[in-house]
Amino acid sequence: MPDAAPPPPPPPPAPPLHERYLAQLKQRRWVAVLLVIAAIVTGVAGFTDSAKKLVALFQPEPREDPRQQLVKLGQPFTQDAFVAAAARGDETAVRWYLQAAIPVNELSGQELTALDAATRAKRTAVVKQLLAAKVDQSQWGPRVGPALSVAAFAGDEALTRLLLDANPAADVVKRAYVSAAAAGQFPMLQILAPRVGLSPGPVATEALWALAGGARESTASSSARAATATFLIAAGADPRAVDPEVRNNTVLHRAADSGEKDVARVLLDQGVPVDPRDTDGATPLWWMAGVGNMEMAQLLIEHHADVKAVAKDGTSVMARARHNQDDQMIALLRQHGAR
Repeated sequence: MPDAAPPPPPPPPAPPLHERYLAQLKQRRWVAVLLVIAAIVTGVAGFTDSAKKLVALFQPEPREDPRQQLVKLGQPFTQDAFVAAAARGDETAVRWYLQAAIPVNELSGQELTALDAATRAKRTAVVKQLLAAKVDQSQWGPRVGPALSVAAFAGDEALTRLLLDANPAADVVKRAYVSAAAAGQFPMLQILAPRVGLSPGPVATEALWALAGGARESTASSSARAATATFLIAAGADPRAVDPEVRNNTVLHRAADSGEKDVARVLLDQGVPVDPRDTDGATPLWWMAGVGNMEMAQLLIEHHADVKAVAKDGTSVMARARHNQDDQMIALLRQHGAR
């Protein structure tokens, strides 16, 4: 039997995949060139995009023109419009006005500053904006007085504290103290008292005069007004003070004339004489008999006021009541011995 044929030699091993890929690229050089170019372009694009993002991190966004923003809001760049925006609590408009560097302390045509208007309208957020812009509380319109006085008079504790924390001048704090007293805003006095300065006695006396003069717009209760009078006297106010510029009226004269019964009661309970005489020799009861204030007259009589008092011109308390044709007052005086 013939010998079997030898097995064929094994095929040579296939070259690695990457070598085959490179061999194919050599055959198609233009494909290789395109791939290289694509890789370069992709790398450059990625680097450029990253660079742009990096630059954007350190480059601030372009600032919007505040005046153009006001135009979009339909707001003219005028002091009147600025103050009006503050009054209605338009925080957005106020922000653009401030960024546009509008004079923050100037008066509007209605003689109000933006701070005046915002405080009167109790726009707390706008007041904060204006204080942050370093508004000067020493500048105010003649119609309303300092913003701190407006807040204290109204009994607005939040606004009072906010304005006080901005460290206004001593004179502004003093005015606010007197305004709070005039309105009988006892809690506001307690807030302002530590800041009224080194001479609380004279300031407290001025505040007591203001309280005795009454304030029609005040919303304080009778008990609050009485507490205010007591507080001021304890703080050093002189309950027997005399005003030489107004017929030597006393604080009691003023309280009686203003109908401040609760204040008058505190003064009398403090031992103030019930029958002080002014320049014309008139007592508080003499004045009350002529104006028909029965409650005040009864209070004075309860504290032993002289129903027979006569002024320098010879007019008696009873004559005042008769001239006023006040039958109730006449009956009250007669009941207590007047003739």
